[in-house]
Amino acid sequence: MKINYGIISTAAIGKRFIGAVRANGGSVTAAASRSLDTARAFCEENNIEKAYGSYEELYQDPQITAVYIATINREHFHEMKQALNHGKHVLCEKPFTLSKHQSEEIFQLAKKKGLFVMEMQKSLFLPVTGLIKSYIDSGLLGKLHQVDMSASFQSPKATWMHEKDQGGVVYGSASYTFEYLDFLLEPADVIVQALGTRGKTGVQDSVSLNIKMDDVLISSRISMRGSAESFAVFYFEKGFIKTNEYWKADRCEIHTGQGIEQIEKPVDFEMIYEVAHGDECIRQGLTESPVMTGERTLRCCEIVDQVAAALERQQGRGEW
Repeated sequence: MKINYGIISTAAIGKRFIGAVRANGGSVTAAASRSLDTARAFCEENNIEKAYGSYEELYQDPQITAVYIATINREHFHEMKQALNHGKHVLCEKPFTLSKHQSEEIFQLAKKKGLFVMEMQKSLFLPVTGLIKSYIDSGLLGKLHQVDMSASFQSPKATWMHEKDQGGVVYGSASYTFEYLDFLLEPADVIVQALGTRGKTGVQDSVSLNIKMDDVLISSRISMRGSAESFAVFYFEKGFIKTNEYWKADRCEIHTGQGIEQIEKPVDFEMIYEVAHGDECIRQGLTESPVMTGERTLRCCEIVDQVAAALERQQGRGEW
């Protein structure tokens, strides 16, 4: 079964998706923007056959099997509904939606239509992530007891990231934290406390999360106030493992107390693993991923909703 992808939006991340699809032996045959000139320029730059000046035109293309949605956050829900109602399988960038209720509606619609839909959470499919999970599950370094995480970057120039209804760093990046940890730890019980700051436009521009997943304590900091080291460190009874940028990690260090083992898993396009997984799910006729499950997306959507609500209450009480 040949899967022909169409890209909804000409955002910069689309180039990485195109590279991943092609590296996996797949085909991207169309891209759409709300401006035909923009779509044509994007397609010419990326050697894509068809350019559309509206998303609707791409959805109506009978040659398109699946779409990759890379629009701004608040448009994910609407565009996924449109795609599914036009009979297209869907891979949607995180955050899947801006509420658990919206996510539930999308998964129900995909199941009704018999179509595949998945939130694009590349961190779960990385070889480095799989290695860390193997240490957690096997107990090779003893029991995991603590995790320290940081994800910081310079405030983006993209104006939409500073619009309050886009969700700021909580919706934009906390899904990485929660879905990554949910996959690694598979916790039965989760408790979260949060503190945050806001930028000039009122957007949440940094958040500090204290998380307890079963009996593992986690500290996670996310900020677009300025760059800082981005990493994750997993502390076990007999050593620790440190990754570079955990959401796209291509290397890690395993510290055993008797030495340090350096593991490197370089790849040109870190999205290739989730793309390959999505392709296989579509070929198998699945409506959701057995890894990045609908349940995992919904569970983490609910946590993000709760964190955002708690931060709003803090602001209302002047606790900033």
